[in-house]
Amino acid sequence: MGVITISREFSSDSEQIASKAAKKMGYEYIGKNLLAKIAKELHISKNEAEVFTKTSSARVLRLVDRYTCSLVQKVVDREYGCLDNDSYYETTKKLVEDLYEEGNVIILGWGGVSILKNKPGTLHVRIVKDSEAKIKTVMAKRKINAKAAKKLIVTEENDTKAYLKQFFNEDWNEARLYDLVIDTGKHTVDEAVDMICDNVKHMVKS
Repeated sequence: MGVITISREFSSDSEQIASKAAKKMGYEYIGKNLLAKIAKELHISKNEAEVFTKTSSARVLRLVDRYTCSLVQKVVDREYGCLDNDSYYETTKKLVEDLYEEGNVIILGWGGVSILKNKPGTLHVRIVKDSEAKIKTVMAKRKINAKAAKKLIVTEENDTKAYLKQFFNEDWNEARLYDLVIDTGKHTVDEAVDMICDNVKHMVKS
């Protein structure tokens, strides 16, 4: 049984990596979009944004109670999530810990690296990318100029930094939090997936 947490810089191909790694290892992949879809399917959000493309997970549905659903609704209804609310933290912590107990899961975001940092059988991965490369990627995907792309990246990454600092007093860039750091400016998505899988195999054998 293994659990992988992934902390990532914005636009660093983390979703593709997490999804492919999960498929290769037969793990569940849990990300914000997946939980947002569950929220919509349970009719707990009024948000009509068409950002839901993944199929729902039976595992998460078993873990999400009505209180947890209130957390998911906040993530759906707020542009950058609700990072300054104690109830958001408490329910996120409970959900991540429940997922850990289930095992064989990749958790993208949600502060998993901090919530599970002392748990055995976990691999904490950080995915990074050169700033200029991130800007070019965002420009191409969002059809925006360099200034707007840089502003979006800074906003998204500052939210993550603030969340870890507020609730865990952790520095997002602290190397000791991670077992594996992958630079997607130097490695392809498939290479990154192989690196994660190889590390999990080593972790299971240890």
